[in-house]
Amino acid sequence: MSKICAVLITMVLAIPSLAVAGPYFGLGMGIGRTESSLTTLDLVPNPILESDLAVFGRNPSFASSEANYEVTAGWNFNKYFGVEVGYTKFGDATDNYELPLACNELGCQSRQWTAEMKMTGFRAFLVGSLPLSDRVDAYAKVGAIRWDANYDGFERNANLVPDPDPPGPVGERNDPVSYTDDGTDLAVGLGLNLKTDSPISVHLDFTYYAVDTTDYVYDIALLAIYNF
Repeated sequence: MSKICAVLITMVLAIPSLAVAGPYFGLGMGIGRTESSLTTLDLVPNPILESDLAVFGRNPSFASSEANYEVTAGWNFNKYFGVEVGYTKFGDATDNYELPLACNELGCQSRQWTAEMKMTGFRAFLVGSLPLSDRVDAYAKVGAIRWDANYDGFERNANLVPDPDPPGPVGERNDPVSYTDDGTDLAVGLGLNLKTDSPISVHLDFTYYAVDTTDYVYDIALLAIYNF
């Protein structure tokens, strides 16, 4: 990803630009980061097996980095002001937690609790731009995201030697957790618009989403923009 960014930036900055007002459309991808905790995400097993109280009682943190995919469209009224809407398919944010072994006369199993958050969102922004040169604009945007998310927590088990025949659980498991949620929250961002003398430009974009079930969600994206 970093090598692609470097090549595109070098190519764009080497070409003189055309200032374009009007509509634009873009596609891109980025790297997202989600941080929260299992309690905040409501992905703690309920009830919790007594053997796992030491793990879940500490309210373990949840952290994940993932690839995001984006579609965006907007309208520049002039070189200083515009509006933008878009859609983001966030990657599957996943974190794993090792649990104590389960053992009986059949053998032992390793145990792992997996927590997942899968989210999509529609975005709308007011965008303010500041030309830095004839090839580069800086921009800031403020708006909101309407998001939908699926949350899942489940236990994975792997048999250790001696392996029971037929294989199967050798002890109790935590019940899975699954639910959906949605909301509308603040979204803000900063970026650079790298222009060329063609209709194509490149956005280097950082966006923060104040999703209320997380400590934070942010996205660093590279988008190819076509200016009509």
